Amino acid sequence: MQNQGSLGPTTVAELLQTMQQERATGTLSLASNGSQCSLHFLFGHLFHAVGGTAEGEPAVIDALSWRDGEYSFNPRAKLPPEETINSSTEDLLALWRNGSTAAAAEVTVTVAAQATPVAGGANSVAAAADDDDWLSTPASGEIAAELEEPLDIPAFQTPTPPARERAFVAPRPAVASTSTPRPTGPAPTNWPTSQRPAAPPAPERTRSAASPRSDAPPSEGGGGAKPVAGATRTQLSLLIPMPTGSSLHSGLKASFLNFPMLLRTLTQDGFSGYVSIAGEKDSRNVGHILFREGSIVQAQQRSAGSYRRHKAALQEIVKGVGAGEGLIDAIELPADLVESIGSLVVANTMFLQLPSRIVDFDALVEFVEEQPLSGGILVSSGREEVSVVLLTDGRAKGSYSSATPELTDGPGVAAAACADRESRIDVVAAPPGPLPAIEVAEIA
Repeated sequence: MQNQGSLGPTTVAELLQTMQQERATGTLSLASNGSQCSLHFLFGHLFHAVGGTAEGEPAVIDALSWRDGEYSFNPRAKLPPEETINSSTEDLLALWRNGSTAAAAEVTVTVAAQATPVAGGANSVAAAADDDDWLSTPASGEIAAELEEPLDIPAFQTPTPPARERAFVAPRPAVASTSTPRPTGPAPTNWPTSQRPAAPPAPERTRSAASPRSDAPPSEGGGGAKPVAGATRTQLSLLIPMPTGSSLHSGLKASFLNFPMLLRTLTQDGFSGYVSIAGEKDSRNVGHILFREGSIVQAQQRSAGSYRRHKAALQEIVKGVGAGEGLIDAIELPADLVESIGSLVVANTMFLQLPSRIVDFDALVEFVEEQPLSGGILVSSGREEVSVVLLTDGRAKGSYSSATPELTDGPGVAAAACADRESRIDVVAAPPGPLPAIEVAEIA
C-alpha cells in the first residue's frame, strides 16, 4: 500500500483490508471535507480510532462512508495506549454495510409514505381527479389506522461486541521437572569432573573420549565447584540464538509501542515464533520471548553480563520496554521449531564445556543419536558466537548459529564452529513433555 493517496479511487474499506492483509503497524490518517480521523494499527489489528468528537467504532463507521479526501500512513508514529475497538475489521465492515442498508431502507419507506394520497388534501384530490381508481382509495379513517401502526424498519444500532478474553495466555498443566535433585547434608569438598544421575545398573562398557568421567579423583578446595551431569541450563549462562523466520515487523521502537497490547495481539492471533528486543544503547543487551500458538512458553534475557530465563527474563524485558528502551522485532516460526528452541533454555546438561580440540564431533553426534536424545548441542567460542544443533528423538533437526541464523539440515553449522580450537561444546537434554505456558498476569 502507498503511504499516501486520495480517497475515491481507494475506499476507506479497502484501506482497512489492506492494512490487515499486510499486518501493518502505524497510524492511518484520513481527511475529507474538513473532517479528520486517525486509525491506529498493530500488526494489522485496528485497536483505536479518533475522529472529531467520536472515537472507537463510531469513528470508524463514520469514516467508512467518506467518498473523497486524502489519506496518509505513518509506520513510525507513536501508538497510543488506548484501546477503543474490540471488533475485527470484518465485523466493522459488516456493521457498516448493515447500517448503510438499513439507512437506505428507511429513506425508501419514508419517501413512499410521504407519496401516499390522503383524503381531504387538496393536492391529493387534484392528483387523483383523473384517476378512475381513486374511488377505491380506503376511507380516511382506515388510512389513519394504518399510519398509526409502527413500521417494521431495521434501525441502525451499534451492537455490543462480545467480551474478549483478557488473559494473555491459557493456563497449561505443569511439567514435572527432570533435574537431578541436589544431595542433602554437608557439601563435598570437591565434585568429580562429571557424574551421571542415578540409574539402574548396566553392563560395564568402555568409556569413549567424549564421555564424561565418573572416576576422576577429587581435587582440593572445591568450594565453588558445580556438578557436571544434571547441572541445570542456567549454569551455562549461554544466550540461545534464534533462527531466522518470517518477519511480521522489524525495528519497532519500544518508546513508540504499547508493549502489553503487542503481547495481547500476538496471543489473540495464535502467534508462533518469537519477539526479539535489542538494546538501542547497547546491542549486547538482548531478550527473546517465545510464543507457541499464542502462548508464551519461554523467555531469556541478557544485560550487563547477567543472563536470565523464564519469568525472571520476562520481568526484566517488560521493565526495560516500559522504560522505552529497545528495538523490537516479531518473527514467525513453526510451532514445533519454537518448542525445540525453548527446550534448550530449560534443558539439563549431559556434557559440559568439552574442548572441541579433543572431541571428534561426528562421533559425538553419533553417540547422542543413539540415546535417543531431544535437546541440542551447543558450540560456543571466544567470539561470543553460539552454534546450535537441534535434536529431536536422536535426530539432528538442523543447525544454525548467531552469525549464520538460517536453519540448515544436519549438524554442519555447529561442526564448522568446532574448527576454532578454543570452542567449547555442551550437550543438553530437554525435559519430557511440552513446555508449560508462562502466565503473563503473574509478571508484575
